[in-house]
Parts: sequence; C-alpha cells; structure tokens
Amino acid sequence: MAAFNANLRKLFGRTKLVVLPEDYLMIRLPVDTKPIPGEWYRPLTTRYAVFVREPKDITLIVPRRKWLRMQTMFSKSQVSEPMKVIILDIELGVNVYGFIAAISQVLAAGKICIMPVSSFHRDHILVHKKDLPRSVRLLRQFLQGFKKPRK
Repeated sequence: MAAFNANLRKLFGRTKLVVLPEDYLMIRLPVDTKPIPGEWYRPLTTRYAVFVREPKDITLIVPRRKWLRMQTMFSKSQVSEPMKVIILDIELGVNVYGFIAAISQVLAAGKICIMPVSSFHRDHILVHKKDLPRSVRLLRQFLQGFKKPRK
C-alpha cells in the first residue's frame, strides 16, 4: 500500500460506502437541447442527479426509471449501460488532495472502470452495474486497512 499522509489515513478510516439502490444512466445530449425540466431535480423524486453543460454537449446522470419516463422529450441522446452510484461518505471539503486518486487506483488495479463525480463535500463514483460487487469488496478491503481497532 502506498504511503499516505496522516490526514488521508484518517479520512480513509472514517469513510463509509453508501450504494444507492437505483440503477443510473449517463446520458449525452446535444448542446442545443431544450431546457431540462425542473422535475429532474426535485428531492422527492430524485435522490441523486448530475447535470454538466460543456461547450459541445450536455451530460446527465439520472435514475434509469426517470430516464425511461422522460426520454421521449429529447430527439437525440446517447445512453450508457446501467451504472451504480457509490458515495464515499466522508466530508472532504475542497482542500483535500489524493483521496479520489487513491480510490481510483484501487479500482483500476481491479480492472474496474469508474466515472468519478465530486460535489462540494463528497466524492462519488459510478461503476458499471456488473462491477458493483467487486468494487464494493475492493473498496471495503482498502478502507478497512485504515480503521482503528476497537478496544
């Protein structure tokens, strides 16, 4: 295992994995897509969603069930295979470095493709649904190495 600074070791030791139960899809839309309805983001109907607007396209990450209901609103789209969201449940802030790099390295060593997504306080990773059990096992093994033994 690589040498990590004391702050990272402490953060890894306190990190909990939360796997959202829904299947998610990553969707690419043309940049000229009409406005996306606010329903995508209502807390009562959307536990997790990501919207990224770039100069050349729009990317959404939304629950599969929501996309199946709303896909006819869009004339063109590219859709990923089903994915699962793993939340790395530890408050990080914007001044932490090396956290997601170490997580990525663990999964890359297991030949697992990830899509990292960061929010203000937490990192999230999307993995292909078929890779979820192996991803969780590898991450738990990695994080367990930083837990303080119970007395």
